[in-house]
Amino acid sequence: MDSEKPAARRSLLLGTAAAAGGALALSACSVSPSGSSAVPADPGASAPSGRPFRIGKLSDVNVGGSATGKANGRTVVVFRPEDRQVVAYDATCTHAGCTVAPAGTNFECPCHGSTFNGSDGSVISGPARRPLLRLTAAIDGDWITVVA
Repeated sequence: MDSEKPAARRSLLLGTAAAAGGALALSACSVSPSGSSAVPADPGASAPSGRPFRIGKLSDVNVGGSATGKANGRTVVVFRPEDRQVVAYDATCTHAGCTVAPAGTNFECPCHGSTFNGSDGSVISGPARRPLLRLTAAIDGDWITVVA
């Protein structure tokens, strides 16, 4: 950085954001994993690298229902299409980054009204254009686990 010229505001903001992101990533390491071996409930989903985290009891989500939870510091939404199957998504709306919420068989964004399908995360109505980021979900005994 040139000490004779004042730093551009954009450069300072980008540097601050990068530092905050690194601190957030480090703080996320403090969450405890479930410590058990989970069987994938959705073998079609691609497995992101990470560890399984228990996000809630399977009995708390009715078949055809949705719920929200936390995995490794990230908010996730879950849909249970069948008795022994769950699917999970990052709860960040792909439009403007707000947190989507369960709404029956779907997920809705309270900020701008986007609606996402619980079964596959696809956009039902916008302004979002991209589906929710799918996570690997599993049923581990009485627990729902998500890899994060």
